[in-house]
Amino acid sequence: MEFKKGKISLILLLVSAMTWGQNQVSDSINRRLEVKNQLGVQLGGPSFLSCNYEHFFNHHWSIEAGAGSILAISGVHLGGRYYVGTKAKPTKFAPYIGAAIGAAFIIGGGSSGGIDGYGAAVAYVPIGIQLMTKKGLAVSLEAAGMYLDNELLPMGALRLYKSLKKEKK
Repeated sequence: MEFKKGKISLILLLVSAMTWGQNQVSDSINRRLEVKNQLGVQLGGPSFLSCNYEHFFNHHWSIEAGAGSILAISGVHLGGRYYVGTKAKPTKFAPYIGAAIGAAFIIGGGSSGGIDGYGAAVAYVPIGIQLMTKKGLAVSLEAAGMYLDNELLPMGALRLYKSLKKEKK
């Protein structure tokens, strides 16, 4: 049986990659203990298209504040999240559940014929998963229920965050 150079090169590449990966030292601490503060953007969620700040108190709990706007709706929110994971493991992927409250200003819907609007309370309960890299970059995807303007709506969000400063533990 004759092997071609391409197949042999591929096999050598795979073996060397697996060997290199096994020799790498992995993190020994939950990444949410190293990244205390993050700034980011969120598409979807309680403030629709927003800029957010998130602070981690420990590897489980964080608090978030954000403000944003999209089309005819503007909003602000404040909320918290509980991340699943252990303190002694890197926990690159962490499922979470959260809750946020806020306010939205909705333009239109009035009878004046001009630009008018009204405020509405917002409640938001997400369930999601976050991927955090060693450098403190985070991507989250979530599904949620949102109460807005006396309606319960399905919602979701894509969140992109960068750490402000990585703490050394």
